[in-house]
Amino acid sequence: MFQSIKRLTKHSAVYGIGYIVSRSIGFLLLPIHTNYLLPGEYGIAALLFSSLAIMNIIFSYGMDVAFLRFFILEDDEHKKHVVFSTAFWMIFGTGLCFSSILVFFPTPFSHIIFRTTHYIVLIRLAGGILLADTMALIPFLLLRGEEKSVTFITLKLLNVAANFGFNILFVVILKRGVVGVFTANLIASVFTLITVAPILLKWLVPKFEKDTLFELLRFGLPYVPSGLSVIIMDQIGRFFLDRMIGKEATGIFSASYKLGMFMALVVAAFRFAWHPFFLSTSKQDDAPKIFARVLTYFLAVTGFVFLTISYFINEIIHFHLLGISLFGEGYTSGIRIVPIIMLAYIGYGIYVNFIVGVYLKKKTSILPFVTGIGALVSILANFLLIPHFGIVGAAWATFLAYASMTAALYLVSYRLYPIPYETGRILKLFGSGTLLFILGTLILSNGWIQLFLLISFPFLLWILGFFNKGEKLVVKQFLEKKLKLGK
Repeated sequence: MFQSIKRLTKHSAVYGIGYIVSRSIGFLLLPIHTNYLLPGEYGIAALLFSSLAIMNIIFSYGMDVAFLRFFILEDDEHKKHVVFSTAFWMIFGTGLCFSSILVFFPTPFSHIIFRTTHYIVLIRLAGGILLADTMALIPFLLLRGEEKSVTFITLKLLNVAANFGFNILFVVILKRGVVGVFTANLIASVFTLITVAPILLKWLVPKFEKDTLFELLRFGLPYVPSGLSVIIMDQIGRFFLDRMIGKEATGIFSASYKLGMFMALVVAAFRFAWHPFFLSTSKQDDAPKIFARVLTYFLAVTGFVFLTISYFINEIIHFHLLGISLFGEGYTSGIRIVPIIMLAYIGYGIYVNFIVGVYLKKKTSILPFVTGIGALVSILANFLLIPHFGIVGAAWATFLAYASMTAALYLVSYRLYPIPYETGRILKLFGSGTLLFILGTLILSNGWIQLFLLISFPFLLWILGFFNKGEKLVVKQFLEKKLKLGK
């Protein structure tokens, strides 16, 4: 069992690096955006970024999932070229149509997103960004399909560097404000498209097979409702805040939300490795016990990360580099939502763990209903909570959405594929984490005391009998090895 989980941990780290590289731009740009944009301006940017996330699902319409599946399983080299070309020409054609609508008819979209027609320039920039990103999608997926992780990460790093550099140019130096943010984003997207051009030249052929297209669409389109539901849960709060409170609150919420995404990176690293892991491990006789143990360890790791970020969030946001703080002073009132957002992402990680039964029993058609429940809860919770609790209400709405989706999936998945989850150990984790969180954030909020409480987390679990004999033996052997090396 330990060897299986060790393998999962190794792959989580590898996949996590790639994801962290691509998502790190959000953290890198926080000092620039929160120090050079007012909260109201950042709120405008947040609304458009949320809209881009939603429109990305529409622009790709499940073609990404379908392409990976058919490309990887295809053995014939010529047929691989046909799959690549058919997917690319289709997604390019529809993307060109969608982007043209945004570029030539921006007024209604500006009104829908911002409630004003003053931002048609941003809508046109968004159209260009979406088209460039869509054209680069299939080449990046090909790199994943061929397991060319070094090339994949290198190109993602170039994108991050370009985006960061152009943001410095347009936001810091030229002081173009929100327009500068999306001008930089567009140039970076075009630059990234140029970097994947060699892949297009190698794989793209003048082929477009209808049968291949129909297979891709049949497989990919069912993923769209689930994808949209998850994006709604993640992004819809910003639109409610804008309508109910204003763009300043939207900006503060969005900036603080990104700090909560420290946990999202941990969950994503696990998610990328989890699917191939449980599919291969399911053939083992002790698979259900391994899956149960994975959930326990996942909660232990995320619990430790949760306490660490919660304890030291003030130190993190006030960290200065070259005279610039990580977080602008006008945004610090929003950090109280960070623990709530981290809890929401832990809930999503549990959801990922629960998905085993649905996949193994080939009942993925249930997922749109499960994620739909989460989206519905998100809409209702935002509507009810924001008028009373402001940005904190929006954060709790996010948590409730993920929690309800996770609970719904558990009820379905457990009936399909029962897994003996370690309820007693999980309760000990929950109790210990809750106690230390209350002590370290509400009662004894002192840096040294918080560090002591954090270090005491595993010892408290030991006292409570959380660790079993096998785990105690592993710890003992590890300590003995370290002591021998120290002599």
